[in-house]
Amino acid sequence: MANIQKITGKRGSSYRVQFMKNGRRIGQTFKTKKAAEAFMAQLIVYDDIADALTHSSLSTILIDSAITSFLDQYKGRDRSIIQRLGWWADRLKGKPVGKVSRQHIKSALEALQKDEKSPSTLNRYKAAISSVFQWFNDKHDVKHNPAREVRQQTEDNGCTRFLSDDELSRLLKAASASKWERLHLLIHMAIATGARRSELINLKWADIDFQRKTARLPRSKNEDPRILALTASVIQELMPFRQVGDVYLFPHTSQLHGPFEHFDHHWKACLIEAAITDFRFHDLRHTCASFLAMNGATLLEIANHLGHKTLAMVMRYAHLCVAHKSALTERVFGDITSIEK
Repeated sequence: MANIQKITGKRGSSYRVQFMKNGRRIGQTFKTKKAAEAFMAQLIVYDDIADALTHSSLSTILIDSAITSFLDQYKGRDRSIIQRLGWWADRLKGKPVGKVSRQHIKSALEALQKDEKSPSTLNRYKAAISSVFQWFNDKHDVKHNPAREVRQQTEDNGCTRFLSDDELSRLLKAASASKWERLHLLIHMAIATGARRSELINLKWADIDFQRKTARLPRSKNEDPRILALTASVIQELMPFRQVGDVYLFPHTSQLHGPFEHFDHHWKACLIEAAITDFRFHDLRHTCASFLAMNGATLLEIANHLGHKTLAMVMRYAHLCVAHKSALTERVFGDITSIEK
């Protein structure tokens, strides 16, 4: 139970809030009674504030140590989370987990924004540190996640980049001449399936069903298994490389085991050869979706093909679907009045 005690000294009066939590007595002193009452009201409404001040794990374990422990047990496929959490560890170094506040998270993200990071990048950084707090809460049976109190940035999907027919032709031609003989296959599969880079690069031959023309993703980004439909031309290109069993489709070129995750120098050389600028490998996924939209696929069909659980992520292609419908309407009904004559 919290209470407020007035303290009178040589420098005037102050107000001390005292409360018990997790077997510990804690006190906070304020210059005014109004500030003390506001703090006590927060204690009553938000248990996590009291937990952060009294729970031994929250007050003794440093956030950078918590981040290290989180990464030690992390089994996800998002390799970039290591870099993001490394940034957070440097930024918040030395602070107990329970002392990391909403303002700390907000100020850090504002600093990133000044470095001209995009809204989507800011959201990824916020999600990374939020994952650490969520893991910490489960591990230590506490409730403290200041990242959740910071507003999500609005992401602008209006500038989604995808290849034109001419750019696609140049890219595939350049990929055919690449020093890495499987780059063309990787790009071909990315465009035909709309799968993510990590999903494709981690495929094994055991995941390919040549009879059904499918590839099975054991665990997608959404944590659910997903089946990719393969075209006849993709199957044909796979055949010369075909192997059996637990072997990667895109093995590392100089190591006995493991996928060729860091093929970026071949990718960049291909873009230069094709004279394509402002284009990321992930934009092949957008290219897949845009081709589907422009050829009459509905938003639901696009979402299913890309593996999205909701339509929200594919709304960026809605204008392409509308453009196709307009062209279809014009082609079918454009001369309907001529029937009168």
